[in-house]
Amino acid sequence: MECHSQRLRLRKRQDHRFSPGFTVVEAVLVTVILGIAAVVALPMLSSSLEEARLSAAASEVVAALEYAQLSAATSGQRTRVEVSYTLDTIYVRQFKTSADLFNGGDALAAADVEGGTWEYMEYPLRKGGDYVIDLKTQDRCKGVDVYWSDFNILLPVYFDTLGTPSKGGTVTLTLGGRQMVVTLDALTGKVTVTD
Repeated sequence: MECHSQRLRLRKRQDHRFSPGFTVVEAVLVTVILGIAAVVALPMLSSSLEEARLSAAASEVVAALEYAQLSAATSGQRTRVEVSYTLDTIYVRQFKTSADLFNGGDALAAADVEGGTWEYMEYPLRKGGDYVIDLKTQDRCKGVDVYWSDFNILLPVYFDTLGTPSKGGTVTLTLGGRQMVVTLDALTGKVTVTD
C-alpha cells in the first residue's frame, strides 16, 4: 500500500510541473499576431470612417436643399440655401414679408409686400433651433471640408413659391483623399450625390 501511495504522490508532483497553460513563447506569438492584425485592419477601419463622415455631410446638404424646396412649395414663401465653403456651414432661410397681409386693407402697396427679411428656418430635428449646420462641430461630419459650393453666401440658391430653384449647381465635399459631389439640377430641382 505504501508503494502505491508513493507513486500517487510522485505522479501529483509530475502533473503539477506540467500543468496546462500558456508558455511565454506562446503568449508572445499571440501578441505579435494580434498586433499584425490590428495594423492591417486599422487603414480599412479608418477608410470606412471617412466614407461614413463624407456620406453624412452629403446627406446634410441634400436634406437642406430638399427641405428648402419643399418648404417653399408648401408654405408659398421663398426660401434659400447657402453652403459656405469658407465656413463649412449650411444655412436655410425663408423670406418673411414685412407687410401685414391680413390687416392691410386697400392701402397695401407693392413695396410693402416685397419688403421683408430673410430669417433662419427652424431646424426640423432640433425644435426651436435655427437651420444652421456647422459641419466642423458635427461629430458625424468631423473633418469634412466644403471644397467648393455654387451656393455660397453671396450667390445662394433660391426656391420660388412653386419650389423651382433659381439655378443649378454643385457642392463638393472632401475628406482625406475622397470626395462627394452633391448636384442640384436647375430644370427639375432634383438633388443627386456622386462619388
